[in-house]
Amino acid sequence: TKRICCIRGPYDMKKSLERLIEEKLKLEEQVVEILSDAAYAERFVSKPNNNRQPSMYKLLDFIRERKDIGYYDRPKLILRATPRQMTRYGLALDIMCMIDKDISDDPNLDRKLLWLRANRFKWTKLGRFFGFHRITIKRRYETLLDKLCIKLKNNFDNLDKIFN
Repeated sequence: TKRICCIRGPYDMKKSLERLIEEKLKLEEQVVEILSDAAYAERFVSKPNNNRQPSMYKLLDFIRERKDIGYYDRPKLILRATPRQMTRYGLALDIMCMIDKDISDDPNLDRKLLWLRANRFKWTKLGRFFGFHRITIKRRYETLLDKLCIKLKNNFDNLDKIFN
């Protein structure tokens, strides 16, 4: 009977270790997905505009008339972010604000790294931008994501219920 307990113990330990790794990977995937959704939604957020001062392009839009050559009435397609994308955008900003001195030595650089990677910049471009090798930047990103997920592990369940 003692042998069965010894065999069963490491097996259960292996299963629990696998479960922990799966949970951690799932959390990392969710963080990456939230950041990429937020970066995509940022394209649809309206840009700041000074309505008191008309630009030349706005004036040119209003000059066209029906009798002009080549005139056709084409409605402008204006894409806006969905409410889900905007909540993900807010959640991504909250996640980015959680990067402090306890996670990294240079929080501003790591926030930029996370945001630029969410915008799907290649590792080589990021390496040139920050002045590191592409592998160094990738490792830094992975360790940052790992530490961020450890910090988020307790808080993410509450946030996940709110935003999903």
